[in-house]
Amino acid sequence: MNIDLNEQFFWELIAKADTSNSWETYDIDEHIDELTALLSELESDEMILFEMELRKKINALDTVEIAELSIILENNFEVEDGIYDFDDCMSTDGFIYFRCWLILKGKEFYYDILKDINVFVSGKYEFDIGDTWAEGLLYVSDLGYDAKYGKEDSSFVTDTTDELYPDIEHYDLIDTQWNRPAYIGKELQVHYPKLVSEIGALRSEE
Repeated sequence: MNIDLNEQFFWELIAKADTSNSWETYDIDEHIDELTALLSELESDEMILFEMELRKKINALDTVEIAELSIILENNFEVEDGIYDFDDCMSTDGFIYFRCWLILKGKEFYYDILKDINVFVSGKYEFDIGDTWAEGLLYVSDLGYDAKYGKEDSSFVTDTTDELYPDIEHYDLIDTQWNRPAYIGKELQVHYPKLVSEIGALRSEE
């Protein structure tokens, strides 16, 4: 199976596992549970291909712009005279979980958001932003394997992926090298005025 087919296989599984009819009925846990069930129907080598692609997708989202989107969607902020001032703290693990959430939104959104994070407020997509972590996506490959082969708490798929694809850095170990420092505090609104004002207004209603 070549790289292009690997990726097609990956995105088809992500899409098939989402059985919701709209963003209003979408549930992260249901999506992940269904994805685990789909993986459990596959052979182990296909689970490994899925895990390999997942790592590539998570790593590709390790950009300063995606980090800034995470801050806007997740960090605490204060508003004074219409100016949003965001906290600049970021959890390393939380940023991984956030990128998993982006991946679950599907192939088209994934490539759009990599090009320009402003697409989030373009009107093309609608999401519930109340929960933007999808940690469970990190475990679906091993859980699918365990379900198929009657194992418990194994790490067969992740361990085998480490061995077969050493050139793909693990998202927990990757040395992040952004092309510039992340915008923080009030700078985010200067550089992303529409994104900050629309997301900020929505979050203020929560």
